[in-house]
Amino acid sequence: MHQTITRAFLVLGASALLGLAATTAPPSPNADFGAWVEQQLSAHSEQLFGFTHPLEASAAGPFDNPDSTKALELAQGLTATLISSAVHASADQIAMWPNDDNPQYLFVCDEEVSTPAVQRVDLSKPANANATTIVTGLTSCDPVRRTPWGTIIVAEEAGASGGLYEIFDPTGITTPINVSNRAAGTTSDPAHLVKRKAVGSLSFESFAIKPDGTIIFGDELAPTSGAAGGGIYKFVPAVPYSGPANALTPDQSPLSAGTVYGLRVASAGSTNWGQGAETGKGLWVAVNLGGAGVVDANSNIILRTAQTLQKFTGYYRPEDMDIDPIARENGVFRACWANTSRASHSGGSLVENSAVRSEVMCLVEEPPSAAVPAPATGTIPVVERFVPGSAEAAMFDNVAFQPFTGNLVVLEDGPTSIVTSSGEKPRGNDLWICLPDGADADIQTDGCVRFASLKDTSSEPTGFIFLGSGEAAFVNLQHRDVDNKNNRGSLIKISGFKVR
Repeated sequence: MHQTITRAFLVLGASALLGLAATTAPPSPNADFGAWVEQQLSAHSEQLFGFTHPLEASAAGPFDNPDSTKALELAQGLTATLISSAVHASADQIAMWPNDDNPQYLFVCDEEVSTPAVQRVDLSKPANANATTIVTGLTSCDPVRRTPWGTIIVAEEAGASGGLYEIFDPTGITTPINVSNRAAGTTSDPAHLVKRKAVGSLSFESFAIKPDGTIIFGDELAPTSGAAGGGIYKFVPAVPYSGPANALTPDQSPLSAGTVYGLRVASAGSTNWGQGAETGKGLWVAVNLGGAGVVDANSNIILRTAQTLQKFTGYYRPEDMDIDPIARENGVFRACWANTSRASHSGGSLVENSAVRSEVMCLVEEPPSAAVPAPATGTIPVVERFVPGSAEAAMFDNVAFQPFTGNLVVLEDGPTSIVTSSGEKPRGNDLWICLPDGADADIQTDGCVRFASLKDTSSEPTGFIFLGSGEAAFVNLQHRDVDNKNNRGSLIKISGFKVR
């Protein structure tokens, strides 16, 4: 169980804490108790989530107004401002620099183009002229993170060949660095941009980074014809990072050498692993570099080949990942990620042809017990399902923990239409926020509400990341039709969250 100041939701005995009126007493056993819980989440959203009223339904498109701040329908108390229209229309995930409390720059990956591939946004400049291209030549750049050792890492959502790159002195780059050979990792400025082959190659969507350079990450791959979906991996550096405060040269980074492990959900010595075993205690199994085709001619570790050979646990398109700040404060490493899954229509549709449900999974690194020998990486991975998806909340993509509260934001990247009795209609993707798990018996969120919905059904929300205060966040409205036509992007700031 994970407890924060918003704990013990309240449904069974915390009504006094929230000051519920007598009219909100629990219903009789014959009433719809689940509907009552949903009503309480909405009625007390300011105490629970920091805004007045969540949205009751998804936004109905279409919307082609060039003012991107109006493209999002927001819960009461939240406001949107434009941060950059100079980023590319395909701008995806976001990292802040030099810190999350008072960033001077944002770094964004551009998912659909190679030029630009990575842009730096100067927050002191006007929104229409604040983006500088610093990297070109990548394919489908998607995740970007600031590391604890003062670099920026970016990676490609490019199938089995996707690579991870590390950028040094990212604010000092004045000429775009070109990646001329992705397989070999050849760049025009190897002092400032290096491919990190030791981490491995796959379709990157996420990172959870420890201060010593250990990284948890996933492969954005769907199961196909009975083959497993994307695996979860762990990179352990050969030399754990311990300083200096900022790595200034490639040899100072912990990513230069290490070992990659794949997740297998099974206890030590057990043969009960494979399809259907995706939650519970597991093992980190070292990738066998001697397996046929695992290491290619350019020394890239092809992790999908390793997964096939070693049968690592598969998930349905593992996407974005974030670290639980409350668990971290308590000395526990807990990383949560979205499994996108698949849907053909938005919630409320009379027709649905896929309906493989989304979910948010969480992995906790546990120390070994006295009765269990110390595993290879010193920890035991334990995976649990934290947020189950539904027809209404579908195709999860980006996730972001809110500082201080432990609330988790979950973004949809799904279909934008519903079939009604009067025909097909557009419906936007939603942004949800979910409570932590309280002191109840289960291990799932205590409830989620919709706090924003995208009216522009040509677009999707992506890259959501909170400022250090938890009171505001950045998000990209990716590939709006109006932005594609005008060669611009829509990087937005959402403000007004009250942190309690």
